[in-house]
Amino acid sequence: MLKYIIKRVLQFIPVFFGVTLILFLIANYMPGSDPVQMKVGEKKVTPELRKQIETEYGLNRPWYVQYGDYLYKLTKGDLGISISTGRPVSEILSEKYPFTIKLALVAIIFEIIFGILAGVISAIKQRTFWDVFVTLLTSISVSLPVFWLGLLLQYFFGIWLKEKTGGAFYLPISGAEGALPTWEYYVLPSLTLAAVSMAYAARIMRSQLMEVMSMDYVRTARAKGLSGRKILFSHEMKNALIPVVTFIGMDFGAMFAGAVLTETVFNWPGVGFTIYRAISARDFQVVIGGVTVILFAVMIINLIVDISYAFLDPRIRFTGSEE
Repeated sequence: MLKYIIKRVLQFIPVFFGVTLILFLIANYMPGSDPVQMKVGEKKVTPELRKQIETEYGLNRPWYVQYGDYLYKLTKGDLGISISTGRPVSEILSEKYPFTIKLALVAIIFEIIFGILAGVISAIKQRTFWDVFVTLLTSISVSLPVFWLGLLLQYFFGIWLKEKTGGAFYLPISGAEGALPTWEYYVLPSLTLAAVSMAYAARIMRSQLMEVMSMDYVRTARAKGLSGRKILFSHEMKNALIPVVTFIGMDFGAMFAGAVLTETVFNWPGVGFTIYRAISARDFQVVIGGVTVILFAVMIINLIVDISYAFLDPRIRFTGSEE
């Protein structure tokens, strides 16, 4: 087991270095990414002023020295200084991360409840209206762009429904700045963020449950006279849920990356929206820091899921150790 864990940890190291290096090079060498110009704005940049700013921020050193310095500071939790605001990037992201974490947690709850429930209904109601309805709904959810779905939900629940009910019932269409917003602010962005994941979770649950329902031990349980509900919850669900739980666990990490579009559509004051605004302002220090934090979170969550799955299924760790 220890060998399996070490191997999974070592696999993440080249991924981390590769992604951070690509981000660093793009941020420093793509057109329009001159940090000196971003610092002084529309002012004319004189050679003396450029030299002063480059010396202050260490921009006059070779790129590989800057990258090595960035990695060294990263080990101490230092993500650099925002060019546009002059504030530490770690301080900016620490203020925004609670919004993104809570949004992802609510989205995961929606995915667990509605995704698994839809998959179970589709499996036990095969070739009926409900099976066709769930299949059609999941196909539509997978094909819809996230930003477009968010705009549709905003229009229907935040504008159309408000007009039809005279303001008696509607849902907020944007996030609240400042303190963490109340529950109603989470509904639309969480549904948008979880829409595709719910569809995949429902499909996986349906296929796994249908496969388990055809197993010999399930037929034996039916022959013994056990009720359908007892067979479903005591025998079928336990085995069918393992791949679904694995998918949901890994998807939690992916939601941090997917939150960029969702937070932008709903003006949600999280890390994703902060990265979007930093890209617009060409504040690439914040962009690199934000993406690095998201990458690290995704890697840690995926590692935890891999290890947990190995505990649940011994075949995984034995196979992984022999590769």
